[in-house]
Amino acid sequence: MKFLSVAGTAAMFMVGGSILAHGIGPVAHAIEGITHGAGAFSGVLGMLLEALFGLLAGAVVLAGFTLVQRLRGKKPAHA
Repeated sequence: MKFLSVAGTAAMFMVGGSILAHGIGPVAHAIEGITHGAGAFSGVLGMLLEALFGLLAGAVVLAGFTLVQRLRGKKPAHA
């Protein structure tokens, strides 16, 4: 079960990052430009970059949520 939860979380970052990257033109073009010269590894590199973008977007949302909670005087749930 632990493996499934880790694999599922990683998959969600990959899918979410892909959706966000394709929705933001400059990010999609940047990823495409980076992966263009990767040859046989372009697909894997693209997925890793999209997953990284999803992770970054998730971190930004978490930071914003935590900031709003602190401004409202509530402790974050993870603290």
